[in-house]
Amino acid sequence: MKNILIIFFLVIGSQLIAQELNKVEVDPKLNKEILIGKCDRQGLETSDVFKAYFNEGYSAYTPDGNIIKQLKKKKRGVKIVIVMGTWCGDSQEQVPHFYKILDEVGFKASDVKLICVDRAMTAGAVDITKYDIKRVPTFLFYKDDREIGKIVESPMGTLEKDMLMILTIH
Repeated sequence: MKNILIIFFLVIGSQLIAQELNKVEVDPKLNKEILIGKCDRQGLETSDVFKAYFNEGYSAYTPDGNIIKQLKKKKRGVKIVIVMGTWCGDSQEQVPHFYKILDEVGFKASDVKLICVDRAMTAGAVDITKYDIKRVPTFLFYKDDREIGKIVESPMGTLEKDMLMILTIH
């Protein structure tokens, strides 16, 4: 029994190390710190490197209230994956706005996954090949474990309008 517990804790420990949350690396081409792999909103809000653009962009954005009301009715069962680059200007602009929309709609943090990539579109120890990421940010929407739509780089209209279009079709 003792050996089983030791093995269990070794396996769990290795999983925690393999998927470190909000890991910061220095991008050799940019010579700047970036977030890489599995992240959460707190990594963007509190890190000295990223909090200025995140908090500023979040505060400055005012989503369309009418669209927010409609989105509240359509959010049930929707899961979201955000793939972004903290080095990317479009990510720095769009991701804080997207989080403002998520807050106003009332999405739970557990329904949103954030993955940060480097300039080669890799996420360290996190395998993102199934998402087929070409540009960032990419916002992927899922219902019943099936992708129902995505917003890539910049919205066609506004983030909330594009989101409503995706959730209305499905």
